[in-house]
Amino acid sequence: MQYYQKVRPIIAAHRGLSSLYPENTLEGFRSALQFSDFIELDVVLNKDRLPIVCHDTFLSLVSDVKKHYKFENRKQSRILYDKVKLDWWISDFTFEELKELRLSQCINNRKSEYDGHLKIPSLKETVEYFLKYNQNIDNKKGILLEIKDYDYHQQYCNINIAEIILTFLKEQGLSTLRECSQKLPIVIMSFEKQILQYFNNYTDLPLTQLVCFEDKNIPTITEIAQYAKIIGLDLRLVWENNQTHQYYNEAKENGLTIYGWTFQDDSDDLKRLFNEQDVGKIYQKSSTLLQGIITEFPQEAVKFIL
Repeated sequence: MQYYQKVRPIIAAHRGLSSLYPENTLEGFRSALQFSDFIELDVVLNKDRLPIVCHDTFLSLVSDVKKHYKFENRKQSRILYDKVKLDWWISDFTFEELKELRLSQCINNRKSEYDGHLKIPSLKETVEYFLKYNQNIDNKKGILLEIKDYDYHQQYCNINIAEIILTFLKEQGLSTLRECSQKLPIVIMSFEKQILQYFNNYTDLPLTQLVCFEDKNIPTITEIAQYAKIIGLDLRLVWENNQTHQYYNEAKENGLTIYGWTFQDDSDDLKRLFNEQDVGKIYQKSSTLLQGIITEFPQEAVKFIL
């Protein structure tokens, strides 16, 4: 059995322990590891073409960039997901400049005690921490590495983000299944098939096609199975009207490993979807359906997924 599968479902902390910390921070990753098999994190590129751990290519949602007057003239209008957005963009900032910013919790009604104290990490900093953490343990902790916004990086940076990330992984000695099995399990994830198909051509790392319920052009399961072993499903494509969704059924029939995202225990949407108020029962039910649980509350999930 490969590292992306276990006898029980793997538990992956979505953007770290993001129910308590601002998302995608080293501190949030450290705190989540005691409850998780993997940390799910997101990567974009900055001005230096360095892989930066952040969910978005823009900065206003998670950082205090608007308070830094020296960066006021960096605010630019760009097209993202077919819409014009006015914001500050990570690809316009050096790594040193990004380190001047501080992060905050971006979901209302969650703890904010760490707001204004934590910094944006690079992928290199994150990988170095994991490698050190894994040195003396047999059950290696891993990374679900989501690569973001292929089209944005092509249009505004004139670079293939997949190529940059694969080059980085080669430099770290983490570009093959064997290397990762020994030191740091890595699963490549993306909503964009161009990224996954690029990796499929150059590496044997496990690949995950992420699929969102709102996708206008949801790829067929047959197409996905040609380049990915894993599918990461929006929970609304797992469960519907008190039964499994047809798309989930097709993925299972085609032998794909199925991860589900995102379990947000403080969301009424999750409870409505499963028609269940007891989050523990939702985890227990999901553990019979999924090989991977991507959650913002790994400290709760671990109580019910055995």
